Amino acid sequence: MYRHGRPDAGRPSAQPEIGLGRGGASAHPRGRNRICPFRRYGRDPTRTRWKNCSSLQGTSRIETDQPHPVSRPPSLNRRTPSEHRLETDPIVRFFLFLGTSVAAYSLSLFTPAGAGPSAWIAAIFVAIVLPLILSVVLPETLQRNRLLALFLLALVANFAFILLLLSIAPRISFGASSYLIPPALAALVLTTLVGPRAGLLLIALLGMGEFFLLRPDSRYLLSSLITGLAAIFLSRKIARRSDLLRAGAGLGLVALLATIFSSGLNFALARNVLLTEAISAAGLGLFGAIVVGALLPILESAFDRTTDLSWLELTSLDHPVLRRLSLEAPGTYLHSILVGHLAEAAASSTHTANPRACRAMALYHDIGKIDQAEYFTENFNPTDPNPHANLTPSMSALIILAHVKDGVSLARRHGLPRRIREAIREHHGTSLVWYFYQKALQQEKDARAGGKILRLRDEDIPPVEESPFRYGGPIPQSPETALLSLADMAESASRSMEKPIPGDAAKLVEKLFSEREAEGHWNRSGLTQSEWKSARHSLATALESILRPRIRYPKDRRAQKTHPHPVEESPAPIPGESRLSPS
Repeated sequence: MYRHGRPDAGRPSAQPEIGLGRGGASAHPRGRNRICPFRRYGRDPTRTRWKNCSSLQGTSRIETDQPHPVSRPPSLNRRTPSEHRLETDPIVRFFLFLGTSVAAYSLSLFTPAGAGPSAWIAAIFVAIVLPLILSVVLPETLQRNRLLALFLLALVANFAFILLLLSIAPRISFGASSYLIPPALAALVLTTLVGPRAGLLLIALLGMGEFFLLRPDSRYLLSSLITGLAAIFLSRKIARRSDLLRAGAGLGLVALLATIFSSGLNFALARNVLLTEAISAAGLGLFGAIVVGALLPILESAFDRTTDLSWLELTSLDHPVLRRLSLEAPGTYLHSILVGHLAEAAASSTHTANPRACRAMALYHDIGKIDQAEYFTENFNPTDPNPHANLTPSMSALIILAHVKDGVSLARRHGLPRRIREAIREHHGTSLVWYFYQKALQQEKDARAGGKILRLRDEDIPPVEESPFRYGGPIPQSPETALLSLADMAESASRSMEKPIPGDAAKLVEKLFSEREAEGHWNRSGLTQSEWKSARHSLATALESILRPRIRYPKDRRAQKTHPHPVEESPAPIPGESRLSPS
């Protein structure tokens, strides 16, 4: 046996023993801490310190220092209750609306309406009416306190900035278009971070507030609405930092044209007035875009959002985690790149999923395999013995299941966004590690057959339970993680296909989708049936292009005359080796 990685000649059994030692057990001949995926805890008090890995084996028959192994924990991936308590706490939501209501009343005192009924109407509107509007238009924003705080902050900050411009206008000459830029930039930021509906609602609320409190000209309100809509439209095309400057310049141009149009003079304005308007609009638009570009990373971190700008940066293969993955688990690295290609192709055919997010999630979804890379088939060395050969099925399944927990921990240490961590948790859902589960059932069957010969009772042989072989979930909660899950399964399963022909990829994708659909795996994906249909078609097309073999090159007859032995043909690439289990 092996105890702490060293051979023990005193016992002839071929089964590895799980010793009790610092940092967990080990059954790997090359050193300690190679098996137990629960060996790294640090000083996090929210995690349970498991003293014996055998307690996680369920019905395993591995010899341990405990005569009867205890049950496995209910879930390895379940979030702690305090992790998102503030995110959904209704008390926090109440104080957010209360603070915004007080701010609305205070800002109303500095408007031409003054401390009249308008100030109280503004406060009551924010406290009572605004939550009802958000519950209909933006229910997700209302349920998540960070998004709600971002929306309310944008609303209050914009109104305060407009009041500031009005207060210093007698001393500094601003163009009329300058008042249109701040709400438009706020709509651009909110659309980029939350979505277009949040930007539209912000523009509508700012227009209502300006109409009742500032009493502006109706033509100004129309210009403000046009500029805000232009900001929402321009923000949809922001994928790089340079796009922000183009969006700022575009907003300045739209604000200038809207001001000229609303003035009623068309292009008959005086040259000095037109020059002032142009300089104000272009300067404030570009300056605002630069400020927004600098603030976006801070806002993303503070309010736990991920924009297309960040997704594009995360897909860089120079990230330290991806570099480490390519060196320590090259098979998993290649698998992740292929899954990213498949998931991005599937997401591009839908209206809901974000292709850039799908690709970034795919690159990081298996980073938890780094520390135990040799136990996953894509990293097997054909010349080395199978590392699962001397392990029980429950121990092998434990190693496979632990890559999810390890991946979440590694992503948190490297500061990866929350949605990356969610993709790591959700891409397997609550699926079963089928290969090792079937192996455990076969061992149980053999044990019962032997027990009949030895006249053992059935209760002496414990039944195999599914829970030690099932991922802790949850099932995919977003379109991106659902497409990632399907792409991951399709790429893994395609490796076991022998000599695939056109059409096999589509059949494989449909089979995998149907099997998981029967288990309710896609129930919370947020994708419609038509989107699923187009996504499966695109994924199958991309998968078939990956599996397409190359033609054999003809022999070089001139080389045959020169060399005494014939030149070997370039063989067609093998589609892939079969896997022990879905990983």
